[in-house]
Amino acid sequence: MTDFEDDPWAEVAGDWHRDAGPRMYARAAYESLVAVLDVHDLTLDGAAVCDFGCGTGLLIEQIVDRVGSIDAVDTSAAMLAELEANIDRSGWTNVHPSERIPRRQGSHDLVVGSSVLGFVDDHPATVRRLASLLRPGGILVHWDWERLDGDDDGHGLSRSEVRSALEAAGLVDVVVDTAFELDVDGQTMRPLVGVGVRPRQD
Repeated sequence: MTDFEDDPWAEVAGDWHRDAGPRMYARAAYESLVAVLDVHDLTLDGAAVCDFGCGTGLLIEQIVDRVGSIDAVDTSAAMLAELEANIDRSGWTNVHPSERIPRRQGSHDLVVGSSVLGFVDDHPATVRRLASLLRPGGILVHWDWERLDGDDDGHGLSRSEVRSALEAAGLVDVVVDTAFELDVDGQTMRPLVGVGVRPRQD
């Protein structure tokens, strides 16, 4: 049996896929993603995707039937165990769970990250690593909680931090904006979306 003793997500992983809040968030993120892809005249159809911070696969559930393959990455063993159970139940053959970011540079059409980059130890370095996965013309889209500039004690990422990391990773057509508004349990969520495209000619 996998040891989840040091896994901070272990207590919630078992119910995460059934929780209405995360499910609504994943659906809103999916709709936001489709809108971003439409702006760039891109499609999910047949795409090679990396879902960084995939959790139990709520966003994967939205895209799995359209994309070609998904590298599903999460550092939580408990979340990945739930994802693997969902893969078995659903019969997904194109989803490949891992605790590590793939090493294959220039191998993905799309990299997504849902409410994860605000938690990593080195946000700019992680963005660079994820951006390196993109093929020319590929796109990185991530959603994170907004922290106001100058609020050093707040949670999440500021708009300037998101923009700076995407641009420092060599991405272009960078956009940072409110992704969507979502009312959950009497609270309104307004996460940021950060978008960057790998140049077609580096």
